[in-house]
Amino acid sequence: MIKTILKKTLPGHLIDRIRHWRQRADDSIAILAGLFGWTSWLYYAFFSRQFDREMRTILVARRRYRQARDGLGPQSYLLRRNIHRLEKGLIMRPRREVFGEAYIAQTVHYFGCCLEANRLTEDEIRWAYDVFSEYFLVVAATPVIDAARRFFTETIDDQIDGQGGAHKPRTYASLGGVGVTFDDFSALCIRRNSVRWFESKRVPRDLIDAAVDVAATAPTACNRQPYKFFVFDEPERAQEIGGIPMGTAGFSHNFQCVVVVVGDLSAYPFEKDRHIIYIDSGLAVMQMQLALETQGLASCCINWPDIERHERQMALELDLAPYQRPVMLLAVGYPLADTLVPYSAKKNASDLVVWPE
Repeated sequence: MIKTILKKTLPGHLIDRIRHWRQRADDSIAILAGLFGWTSWLYYAFFSRQFDREMRTILVARRRYRQARDGLGPQSYLLRRNIHRLEKGLIMRPRREVFGEAYIAQTVHYFGCCLEANRLTEDEIRWAYDVFSEYFLVVAATPVIDAARRFFTETIDDQIDGQGGAHKPRTYASLGGVGVTFDDFSALCIRRNSVRWFESKRVPRDLIDAAVDVAATAPTACNRQPYKFFVFDEPERAQEIGGIPMGTAGFSHNFQCVVVVVGDLSAYPFEKDRHIIYIDSGLAVMQMQLALETQGLASCCINWPDIERHERQMALELDLAPYQRPVMLLAVGYPLADTLVPYSAKKNASDLVVWPE
């Protein structure tokens, strides 16, 4: 409100001067505030509100995680995390006689809860069932494990039939050969460039789906896959969404398809995990870009500004919950044949690799 009044009543050059001196004052205060932990806290408590949204989203996410854990929500993150923990116990060398005892009762009961509430995909069901079956086959008996085994046998076995064991840990040798040479893969990575100019041509949805399937094979922390891909393939709408972040002025008007990658902070119970959505989403998007390239489609990563007005606008456009955060955008389309792409000189191993003595 105050900013609006100032813009209407003060000359533009005076507003620019005020902004300039305000920025200089803020820079000076920030330098001093960074000297100690407590002064940093005071700075962000009283002088800057830049972390307000992040703090609230983490707390809302923790509440949602607890609700799902207690059977009050549609998530399966807890199950995915704990099944992966059991997998890691199964592949340990040497394998312990007893492992997973601290969380096996919680996990098997939560599996039953998810089945009853119809929360899981067919693949999730097969994966969890096969890992549980293998776990109870090899783990040593304890009172806690025996109780969980009885619950699994008496409650779960009746609901699931004929899983076949294909979703349990397997040997690396059984995965087979790669089928792609290093030179082929290197050529694909070098071939991929950030393209900003696209043909006025619809991007087929099946090609996007295929690329997302490849993206989903990227590693994520405890296999939680804490992201969604919001796809806008109507050019007019893609251009609206693509114009929200900073840095797309001058070329967003030719976007044919835009993907907004959104992370879900409710996949985690603690603040220590708050950055994982960015790591996991980045790994997935890189594989998606390479998959798009093999299908004749080009793409361009669009940085997402962690600025409140942009966050608020995107949340409204996508109807995001407070625990969902935009991570980045990806423009996708058929590249114009005569479009130019930046050379963008890259560093090499001699610049980047450190061999500690």
